[in-house]
Amino acid sequence: MGCCCCCGSSAPRVLPEEKSEQSEADLFAELLKEELGPGNKHGWQIKSDWPKSYDKKQFMMRVSLRDHHETGNPNKLLRGDGKYKGVTPEDFLGFLLKPDLPGLKEWVDVETLPDGFIKYCRVKAPCLAARDHCWKYTIDRREDGSIFVCIRTTTHPKCPEKPGVIRAYYYNSSVFKMSDTEEGVMEMTEFIFQDLGGGLPPSLMNAALPKGTLEANKKEMKVLLEKKKGSE
Repeated sequence: MGCCCCCGSSAPRVLPEEKSEQSEADLFAELLKEELGPGNKHGWQIKSDWPKSYDKKQFMMRVSLRDHHETGNPNKLLRGDGKYKGVTPEDFLGFLLKPDLPGLKEWVDVETLPDGFIKYCRVKAPCLAARDHCWKYTIDRREDGSIFVCIRTTTHPKCPEKPGVIRAYYYNSSVFKMSDTEEGVMEMTEFIFQDLGGGLPPSLMNAALPKGTLEANKKEMKVLLEKKKGSE
């Protein structure tokens, strides 16, 4: 994606909110039930289908998008389904707890919760205004060995919005589990929604999502496999 000026402002957009009557795991399960096939009623479109084989980074992925009907926000909801060789749910959780974010300027572990954490980060990408995040992590290590993780933008007294920094919105809800059919393969399904705010046109963000998701997973797998190799 080319350079974008984020100095302007856009009209306020409706953002998803955590629902007190519905757990993050229940919302994930609800989204997981939505069909992806042709003519599906939710409007999912497969933008990058399963490849025929694993790539050199030892993973394969399918990426789908749909409108965010729940809010009418013009940014798309993304579903990613992936298969990864040589890594585990705990490996991926470790990465999510301290991700390798491009342009990271500040990272703060704010609070430990009974089922997760509050974390703050500030990033500055080239040609873009600085943005920050206040994230609530919800983590569930399940009896079958799978791990559910949800990262959702929240508010916290120790993370006030700062002048000159745009508070971005981010939602990522995922389940990681070892495959029942492929030995040594971890399977993942994730749902991602983000609104970076400022003057970024949602149409540009939506167009970049499929390729950006695949590239992010390639980078993530490289980091994880190098880390595991170094610990041997």
